[in-house]
Order: sequence, then C-alpha cells, then structure tokens
Amino acid sequence: MNMNQKLKYVLLGLGTGLLFFVVSGIITSLLPNSFFTRMTPINTLDYIFLASSSILLGAYVGVHYYKKNTIKKCDTIATTGGIGSFFAFACPICNKLLVFVFGATTLMTYFEPYRPILGFVSNGLLAGAVWWRIKR
Repeated sequence: MNMNQKLKYVLLGLGTGLLFFVVSGIITSLLPNSFFTRMTPINTLDYIFLASSSILLGAYVGVHYYKKNTIKKCDTIATTGGIGSFFAFACPICNKLLVFVFGATTLMTYFEPYRPILGFVSNGLLAGAVWWRIKR
C-alpha cells in the first residue's frame, strides 16, 4: 500500500474522531452552544471521556478501513464502546428517550452515580477493539 492510501485512512480516522467530538460535544453541551442546555453539572471526567472516546473511535475507524479486507470482527465491541462512552459523558436527564423509558428519578438515582464506571468500561472496550484490529 502506498503512502497516499495510508494517508487517506489516517485522514478518515482523524475526520471521524473530530466529527464525533464536535457533534457529541454540542449535543451534550460540553461544547458551549445555544442549541442545547445541560441539566446536570459538567465534571472533568465528562471532558476526558469525550476526548478519549473521540480519539479511540477515530483510531478504530481508520484502522478498520485500512484492514477491512483482512478481518471482520470487533464491530460489535466498538459499537458497544461508542454508545456506552456517549452515555458516560451525556446528561442522563437530557436524553428524552432514557427519561421516557426509565424516568428522571430512576436515572439520577441508579444511572448517574455509575456514569464514570461506564466511561472507563466503554473506553476499555474501544481500546480493546483498536488493539484487536491492529494486532490482526
């Protein structure tokens, strides 16, 4: 594979990571905007999970497309890690679907205290998926 093709996959990964960072940051109001208002306080871990998830998802997408003809596993792990990481830094009561299904009180009582654990586990899944893609 020549240098131009490798550069294409690096740029694809960087673009995906940046897009995830900006879109998720705006939706969760971690990046200040006038479209959404966050109802729970922001802490440092929210920013850490947003940044690390963006980097890991970008790396996974770049490596995935670089090696897409050689291995077809880890997509489920990466998807689970991506969704879990989004919930780790998102405001639980700002998500209308979660509030509809579980109720705001249930989310704040049973989900909010465990968001950091969800973030670490989700980023671990993403890191494992990236590592698995690189090693295979």
